[in-house]
Amino acid sequence: MNYGNRNASSAYTHVDIARGYLGAVVVSVGIAIGSRTLLANALKTLKGPRYFVLNATLNYLAAAFAGATNLALMRFKEL
Repeated sequence: MNYGNRNASSAYTHVDIARGYLGAVVVSVGIAIGSRTLLANALKTLKGPRYFVLNATLNYLAAAFAGATNLALMRFKEL
């Protein structure tokens, strides 16, 4: 994904690609841990479809923000 998000007409180093990757990982893990910590009581009480929907929503948010962070960091030179 980092290679695909880069601008081919701009020179990117391994440091630039690593920055995008690490930024995405930090944001994703931070959102996953932070949201589960904040919603720990709700996760304990929910069962069945409601638990599934909340869990899927948290996973989606973590992945979406990771992708957005990766994109922003990879296109930072152009901004």
